[in-house]
Amino acid sequence: MVNQMGSNDLRSQPRISVELPVTISIGSQLTVKGQLKDISSNSAFVKIKNNVYLSVNDEVGVSIQSPDDEDKVLVKGSACISRIVPGEGFALYFTKIDEASSKAIKKLLNIKKASHAFKKHVPLRCCIS
Repeated sequence: MVNQMGSNDLRSQPRISVELPVTISIGSQLTVKGQLKDISSNSAFVKIKNNVYLSVNDEVGVSIQSPDDEDKVLVKGSACISRIVPGEGFALYFTKIDEASSKAIKKLLNIKKASHAFKKHVPLRCCIS
């Protein structure tokens, strides 16, 4: 699908901007820490500072941590690399996540959508915990 800017956009689901810590496992020997840039129900973009040799279609393990406690894993599963942006990171699509992880992603998307809609109309002056 070609968007209005003239670039190819193959996303089937809209992505929501979010910054969460993420750990990528490459095989059983290497793990890389990164930061989510955005997420959808079936894909995400991971920002990394390290130079890691990855190719499109490589399968990796994914663990998305809570922003408040990196020991608490919100989403855990497997994914494939769909696009690499040198010097920035890579896009991936989830290939295997459990039901709890799927629910955590949906909850995160709903919270971000509600927060975004709320901010459009009323200034947010307090934090809800």
